[in-house]
Amino acid sequence: MEQKFRLSIDEINQKLSSNTKLLSITVPHNPTGTVIPQSDLDEIIKITQKSNVNLLVDETYRDMTFADKLPVAASLSPHVISVSSLSKTFGLPGIRVGWLICKDKDLMKKFLAAKEQMIICGSIVDEEIAYQFMKIRTKKLPEILKEIQIRFEIVKTWMKESSDILEWIEPKGGVVCFPRIKAKIDFDEFYQILNTKFKTFVGPGHWFEMEKSFMRIGFGWPKSHEELRQGLKNISSAIHFCLEKQH
Repeated sequence: MEQKFRLSIDEINQKLSSNTKLLSITVPHNPTGTVIPQSDLDEIIKITQKSNVNLLVDETYRDMTFADKLPVAASLSPHVISVSSLSKTFGLPGIRVGWLICKDKDLMKKFLAAKEQMIICGSIVDEEIAYQFMKIRTKKLPEILKEIQIRFEIVKTWMKESSDILEWIEPKGGVVCFPRIKAKIDFDEFYQILNTKFKTFVGPGHWFEMEKSFMRIGFGWPKSHEELRQGLKNISSAIHFCLEKQH
């Protein structure tokens, strides 16, 4: 929390070796919602280029950045690969369509050859749906961002009201956040009670190799704002239930 989930450039530099082929990062990050500063991204690009390591940047949530968006990473250097899809920002995971961008023509040929070996070709029905959606993308995106901003404000209000039991690094993009429970409780019991008694589900911190006091909360769902508020309230109630049980 002290580093605000910021990547350590020095640590990345130290861990790159002659055996390293690829470094992967996510912008905005899942589950924290943090966005790497442009200066850090530029530095990572320099480091990986110098080490002859390809940099893969998952930009699935890029269009959901709350402030100014970073440029498409692949536009910054030939050794950088950008990937994204229609599954997150645009809510179309069922059609299984995504894309990869890279300025290195030889590398793109390898990707195409690998794709042909794995799936030969994609579903033309899915691709047609994706094509039709992309034609109205610029019209739909403002509507999506407006809705996400409303939901984000609901989460921020809840976090402010729950500051006695929760803390977080406020997300800069995406539809997930990664708060930490400050209250001293049995976390295994908390997750069980949250699921069974309050019928609410979050991603426990150990899923992401973090302490169980952290949890990933997705706020792009459920459908109604009231259901979202109720889900957040259930989290608070489960924490208080565990606290009261200790006394």
